[in-house]
Amino acid sequence: MSNASIDEIQELIQKLSGELGEMSEAASRHIDDLHVAVNNVASHVLAIEAILALVAQKVEIDDAAAIQWIRDKTAAYAEDGNEGSAAEGIAQSLLGKEES
Repeated sequence: MSNASIDEIQELIQKLSGELGEMSEAASRHIDDLHVAVNNVASHVLAIEAILALVAQKVEIDDAAAIQWIRDKTAAYAEDGNEGSAAEGIAQSLLGKEES
């Protein structure tokens, strides 16, 4: 192999290394952006839960109707109709009820 071929291979490896580094930095920025977005959504959900929990203390809510509404909306995705979903547990918690 000639020196020119080796130099060419080294140049290609350095170029590839630089491109992989740029891709890694872009992925890292994307992950940071996703983390901020998820944190933002979680904060909004927590605020809404706090308000709804207080409303549920003052307004009569049909627990069974709320659970049925969740089951109707999630039926296509339910794995086992006998087991309560996470959403049902959250609803019961917001309504101040224990899971059954």
